[in-house]
Amino acid sequence: MKKYIVLLFLSVSLGLSAQSTYEAVRLFDSELSGTARFVGMGGAMSALGGDLSVMSTNPAGTAVYRTGDVSLSANVSFLDISSKYNGNSVESSKTNVTVDNIGMVFVNNIDDGALKFVNFGINYKQRKNLSREFSMMGFSNGFSQMFQMRDMYDAAPFDVNNMYYTDYTSLQHSWLALLAADGLLLTKYDDNDVDLSVFPDDMHSQIYDSEESGGIDEIDINFSLNIDDWLYLGATLSTHHVDYGRYSYYGEDDSYGEIYTLQNWYDTRGEGFDFKLGLIWRPIYESSLKLAFAVHSPTWYNLTDCMSSAISGLTDEYGVPYFMDTQSADAYGDNYYLDYKLTTPWRFNVAGSYILGGSVALDAEYEYADYSTANIKVGNGIRSMGMDSEFDSNMRAVHTFRAGAEWMLDKNLSLRCGYNHITAPFKKDAAKFMLSSVDTNTEYLNRFDTNTFTMGIGYRKGMFYIDAAYMLSMQSCDFYPYYDAEFEDIAPSAKVDEMKNKFVVSAGLRF
Repeated sequence: MKKYIVLLFLSVSLGLSAQSTYEAVRLFDSELSGTARFVGMGGAMSALGGDLSVMSTNPAGTAVYRTGDVSLSANVSFLDISSKYNGNSVESSKTNVTVDNIGMVFVNNIDDGALKFVNFGINYKQRKNLSREFSMMGFSNGFSQMFQMRDMYDAAPFDVNNMYYTDYTSLQHSWLALLAADGLLLTKYDDNDVDLSVFPDDMHSQIYDSEESGGIDEIDINFSLNIDDWLYLGATLSTHHVDYGRYSYYGEDDSYGEIYTLQNWYDTRGEGFDFKLGLIWRPIYESSLKLAFAVHSPTWYNLTDCMSSAISGLTDEYGVPYFMDTQSADAYGDNYYLDYKLTTPWRFNVAGSYILGGSVALDAEYEYADYSTANIKVGNGIRSMGMDSEFDSNMRAVHTFRAGAEWMLDKNLSLRCGYNHITAPFKKDAAKFMLSSVDTNTEYLNRFDTNTFTMGIGYRKGMFYIDAAYMLSMQSCDFYPYYDAEFEDIAPSAKVDEMKNKFVVSAGLRF
């Protein structure tokens, strides 16, 4: 409760934006994507190198190339999500077909003293696919989103009976509380107390649906050096394009019928860039053992959010529901647009590889990123103290472990397998505190550890090669349709299990 009060005070006093850690964190990480060889080995190629996708994890990996490479990869994925909320289960699924990767590496054989090769590469990859559908429904057991609306009202009260004559563009007043007032979900007595008689009974039902689309695309421009087949150095400049949209619907009803529904529209678009530096080192020249290190700068994003909402509340004396939306030219002033700068955490990667008997290649690596160090700047570029506090309260360091193996059965045919483990980015008590007065998306998802298993096969004949891979990724989450500080220890959550199956095929030429 104390954490909630402190952050809520910061949001009111500093006039924060519509952003939250839950909106920002989806831009921090990436999913396992790229060429089929890279996916088949679980993305564990930072020390082995020799693949187009590795330039986004360790730029020095392209220095291993001795011939040019060009390839195209496509995938089909199936995302299945199940939710359980107070005894009710809902299943949803989403199928996506996308281009995962397309790129090339140009090799320049220098062979001048210690400098053997100078290589250049360019590569496009879908860094993260954000398309998904999700549903939840069940009985509330006495909880309601209207408790959160009441908290927002209490934090920054306003005159419900005179709302159209006040400047509600001020960030001291909550859009969610205004919408609740419009829908007659909050009424006011002469003594300024909120009438809670409109609150639902103990066993009313709740339903939530959302549909998300878009993702993050990345273009890598790479430069690498091979020094005497002993030290490999590389640098990558990456640009990122964000195009994400979400529609959500939340409703509550009791034994007398529908109480209210809340619809939200949220979009994020923008660009970002980062740079990566890496090296691969052979500590024993005669050995196949390689050690690798890479550092990824933060991604510096320039983003624009657009959000709007609509509420349908209690009915008037004629039986017509009260309806209000933030898109109309009324007290809300149309859709809310926010321009801001997001800085993601630094990343550090260490890896090692070894080739057994000339036919089995092994790679293992570890990556570290402290999500609590991210920050957001809004308006004239002033860093947001409230958002910094929310990152620190909600986020923690993320540890990623990758391992992969490739077995060359003969000079043409290879088998591959891999495994990923990514620790949870959220602390156990993380919650969406509704820092922004214009944010009406009350839902949030606390993700736990992710486990990913992969396998693949590759065939090469002369210059031509074709690879295929299969990926199974599993993650459990706690989904909250809203947060109420008064009941923070016992607030209901839906138990969510996500399972993603993906098939990737790549075709390419070595020249």
